[in-house]
Amino acid sequence: MPPEGRGGGTRPAPLFDDHIDVDTEMTARDVLRVVGRCIAYVRPHWRLFVLKFGLMLGTFVPLLVAPWPAKILVDHVVLEHPLTDSAVRFPPFFMPFIGAVEGMDPAGLLLATLALVLVLVVLFGAGMAETRDNTAFLAQGQDTATQSENMISAGWSLSGGLWGLGDLLCNIRLVQRVTDSFRTHLFRRLLRLPMTVLDDQRIGDGIYRTMYDAPAVQGICFDITLTPVVSVLLAAVSVYVMEYSFGHIVPELVWLGVATMPLALLLTAPLAGLARRTSQASRSSGSATTNRMEEGAAHVAAVQSHGAEAGERANFADASKESFRRHRHVVAVDVAINLCSGLALLVLGVRAFVVVTDGIVLGDLLPGDLLVVLGLFGGVAAASLTLGRLWVDLQKNAAGVRRVFFFIDLPGDDAASGRTAVSVSSDVVFDRVGLVYPDGREALRDISFEARVGQTVALVGPTGAGKTSLAYMIPRFLRPTAGRVLFDGVDLGELDVDAVRAQVAYVFQEHVLFSQSVGDNLRLGRPDASDPELEEAARVSGAHAFVSTLADGYGTVLGNGGGTLSVGQKQRISIARGLLRDAPILILDEPTAALDPETERTLVAALEDIKRDRIVFVIAHRLSTIAGADRILFMEEGRIVEQGSHEELMALPDGAYRRFVTG
Repeated sequence: MPPEGRGGGTRPAPLFDDHIDVDTEMTARDVLRVVGRCIAYVRPHWRLFVLKFGLMLGTFVPLLVAPWPAKILVDHVVLEHPLTDSAVRFPPFFMPFIGAVEGMDPAGLLLATLALVLVLVVLFGAGMAETRDNTAFLAQGQDTATQSENMISAGWSLSGGLWGLGDLLCNIRLVQRVTDSFRTHLFRRLLRLPMTVLDDQRIGDGIYRTMYDAPAVQGICFDITLTPVVSVLLAAVSVYVMEYSFGHIVPELVWLGVATMPLALLLTAPLAGLARRTSQASRSSGSATTNRMEEGAAHVAAVQSHGAEAGERANFADASKESFRRHRHVVAVDVAINLCSGLALLVLGVRAFVVVTDGIVLGDLLPGDLLVVLGLFGGVAAASLTLGRLWVDLQKNAAGVRRVFFFIDLPGDDAASGRTAVSVSSDVVFDRVGLVYPDGREALRDISFEARVGQTVALVGPTGAGKTSLAYMIPRFLRPTAGRVLFDGVDLGELDVDAVRAQVAYVFQEHVLFSQSVGDNLRLGRPDASDPELEEAARVSGAHAFVSTLADGYGTVLGNGGGTLSVGQKQRISIARGLLRDAPILILDEPTAALDPETERTLVAALEDIKRDRIVFVIAHRLSTIAGADRILFMEEGRIVEQGSHEELMALPDGAYRRFVTG
């Protein structure tokens, strides 16, 4: 049976570790839609784009000019044929040089031609270059991840020399800017995703999409704009030169050149769908490998404590092998494409060689003309191969970009989507609130209560009662599927999410610390907090005493996730960070779970003082923490079954709260 989706229907089986992005099939129309969206990321950098286009046009010079000095050296220097004896017409752009050297003896012609070659070498490198011969790629392996990472700083040019260097540097700058804007957009969207989505998707997958899928955007942007235009122009100019110079002698040569481009497209287009599917599978398997690595490193303590190193190592090895296997499929498709198009163009090239050599034997052409034909036909062939691969390469890049757009398009908590001015000065009201998760599980039902400024509200109940889901409604981590949550009478659905969260400081049960200094962690939600304010918040939470003993005090840099601290120390820093935020609403999820009794008493007493101008929500099980709350909401199975003060609820003979406390 196929697995059920969150909406209750059926959906495709997950591919590798994907639990959300499971429908990965793309049609040609989907590819074109992706291409259209990618162009928007080039517009802000149009000046660099125009410069790159101009530099690419300049690289035609060595491709079109270089063969003619070779002809002169062979036919008119070595064989000493007069320039006027050549039946082949020199192209118009080369005539100024011919006019300058006409009448020279072979020695003078040699020096003049070598001088021209030297200028070409300095400006454009040593002759002709195939597409992407001059690159700025770093060393890479045979996997999509490292190859994609290199694309972030990729640069290439059709020529070398000073012009090629400028073209290369411009390309690198343009690639970096386009890629940076794209993956920054993705990261911004990931930070806005609802909690339900983040709970379903693994961190490693998000890292892979940001680091290795996002660079594919530059391939699409350039392959759909610069590459086809430049390739067609290069092929057209090369064919024009062949027609101008050789058309009156060997017209078949021109038709062979014209046939290269459609033939290359005809042979490679049927492999487009296969290229798209193999690229998608390679990227998905790469995500799975990243997930294994991220989870193994994040949970290394659990792995070591259970002696599971061998199992985790085997799991990672299997995922890594599968990733390389999938990339071999990508390489195999590339080889097939190159073979098909290369063999066809080789046949045309051989025929062009035969035509020219026959002309030389018959005396219609000179030996040096062969070098010119090979150079011009090589330019046409290179442009044809590039254009022939264009649609196939688009498939591979579109597979990666689609994975990025999938998360960009997910509904998120967008900023500036409502009123941006809000301040909680009176109350928070839940009006018949219900919550049903996407998988159909009902988390909250008919929740109604009012919390006023100056109150501490305790959320109490057994595990799974819905306490955290209720608390998540307040900063709009979750949105109600029924009813309303109101700040001072205003529905949260009408407010900008940033404005809502500016009113809330949330201290999670799981302590989230960054590998930065203690002070940086404390100032996460309030970067402009002064040192005295920072220390006061730390004193209230009980953190100041141990922070003062650290090597650099508040400047001490913590380990990964605060791993250099004990659980209790991390909890105190997390509480201090929430207090320092100084928001009208403070939510503490199990704030005293890892605190000693003395620190707990200090914190509870401090909450009595700070609640005077704010609302404090506390999720807790310890009676010592909740007994002093102004209102206790006792929850079971997603409902509030009792509410009141500790004394009022304990006075109920058969009350659920009483049984919970005394049980």
